[in-house]
Amino acid sequence: MTRNTAKIIGSSMLAMAVLALCALPLVAQEMTVNHATASGVTARLSELARLPQPLQYGFHEAPPLRLLPKQNFGSSVDPVEQSSSAAPSSNYSIIANFLGVGNGFPGYSVPDAPPDTNMAVGDTQVLQWVNVSYTICSKTSPYACGPAILGNTLWHNGIPGTACANNNAGDILADFDQKADRWFLSQNVFSSPYEVCIAISDTNDATGTWHVWQFPVPGSGFPDYPKIGIWPTSGVNNGYYQAQNNFGPGGSGFRGPQICAYDRAGLLAGHTSPTQICFQLSSSEDSLLPGDLDSILGVPNTLAGTPQDEFYIGSVGDVDNSHLSLYQFHADFTTPANSFVLGSPNTILQTVPTYSGSCGGGFGGACVPSLGGAPMDSLGDRLMYRFVYWNDGPAPSAAPCAICAVPHFQHWYVNGDVESSGGEMGVRWYEFRAPPIPGIGTLTSTTLNTYQAGTFAPDNTYRWMGSLTQDKAGDILVGYSQSSATTHPAIYVAGRTLNDPVGLSNLESELLVVQGNGSQPDTSNRWGDYSSMHIDPTDHCTFWYTTEYYMVTASFDWSTQIASAKFSNCH
Repeated sequence: MTRNTAKIIGSSMLAMAVLALCALPLVAQEMTVNHATASGVTARLSELARLPQPLQYGFHEAPPLRLLPKQNFGSSVDPVEQSSSAAPSSNYSIIANFLGVGNGFPGYSVPDAPPDTNMAVGDTQVLQWVNVSYTICSKTSPYACGPAILGNTLWHNGIPGTACANNNAGDILADFDQKADRWFLSQNVFSSPYEVCIAISDTNDATGTWHVWQFPVPGSGFPDYPKIGIWPTSGVNNGYYQAQNNFGPGGSGFRGPQICAYDRAGLLAGHTSPTQICFQLSSSEDSLLPGDLDSILGVPNTLAGTPQDEFYIGSVGDVDNSHLSLYQFHADFTTPANSFVLGSPNTILQTVPTYSGSCGGGFGGACVPSLGGAPMDSLGDRLMYRFVYWNDGPAPSAAPCAICAVPHFQHWYVNGDVESSGGEMGVRWYEFRAPPIPGIGTLTSTTLNTYQAGTFAPDNTYRWMGSLTQDKAGDILVGYSQSSATTHPAIYVAGRTLNDPVGLSNLESELLVVQGNGSQPDTSNRWGDYSSMHIDPTDHCTFWYTTEYYMVTASFDWSTQIASAKFSNCH
């Protein structure tokens, strides 16, 4: 969501993947290579946070969400809907559970909506970011949080006078690069000329100094709904990968998704003008998510020693209601001209169980009810952040039959919102798998499959705006919002262990994180626009989740919660 500019949004085998895709003709694509236009180093963030902060009075801005039109495929039978409330007892429990930035947070007044609640987890800290402010909290009890810091503080100090320094417009992203032990922050400038603002911490302490950069937006198009993925490799495609919807200069019309790669090695080294490689895709696809590494092990190498290219997923409903579109991005920072993208326009289709689009098949709209509140946006026209990648490591034997017999895989997780058989919305979650063929990390046409999927809709309430990942034991946890005409919006988590029956693809009994005592009465029906689930990088067992709720029924008065949970079998 942006404050200053209206947001305009308008098991099956992979049909083709890396090795097989090399035979596909490349569709003409617009590639742009740029470099940072400004860079600098900040003072310690702990010092900047002590400086007088401008008071954040309520701007009370909630631009209407304009969805991209998609075909209504009607009501379809969902073969993986979990429609029964009978579920096994949960094998996980809530640990931390405390207030984040929003109504009730000291010194903070809610200025806008939605909050785009986002979070990253480091070695000792949690950094939670809502649209115009963030806070840094301790990971251990009593989970003390620092003050709310204006979102553009780092750029204002490190590269003063630039667009990144002077704008604080939202659509924020926070992540933690566990391979480098560094923090990553980004937000876009949504007034022309549009820019991408990136910050990398100099150490694992989020309150220390940061390097900051400003990058151009190729084509000067309105860069809506950006998403980021950390993809650390030892090769030419070692990068931070971004996706955003390009709505053209001045928001003049949807042009398609734009995907960009940023030279991770250059950024981590503090180079003044690191490389940005971008591709503009077609208007028949949209809202892509880049793969984001969560596992202890990194991205595997191919036989030639080149690490696996980055993958994106998205384009919900752009083809039909039983496929998603997959993309491969090879970003060569050594020789940028060798970069390429496969999968556009919608040429690599990942088969998924059939589903019905949210809000009566419309793939979005304000159809989520609440007690005493206005209907809320579903954002069912896109997959929800993040597209998580997990690598178990090489199989213990190179024999092909042995690969099938051991639990060593590459995993990708993602979720979205679909309509259940009862007309409510449920969280549709996916796990895609590929075996880590020894010595070959690249996918083939027969290795990536939709291993399991489920639509969590066990009763007549609405569940939406989820995020999920796995722990090192193979357990999965999904966090989401829940609401109905007779209840205020609440925050829940639900999960499953590695040993739960795969054929059922059911989640275990959900756990309440916080029950709201109020609903959202207006704010242009905005909710979300996303939430954030991460795995702790120190133990890879503790899940951390954050999203919004309301303490009271009042306009522009959302609160957020930060919670952690853990499965009993993960040590």
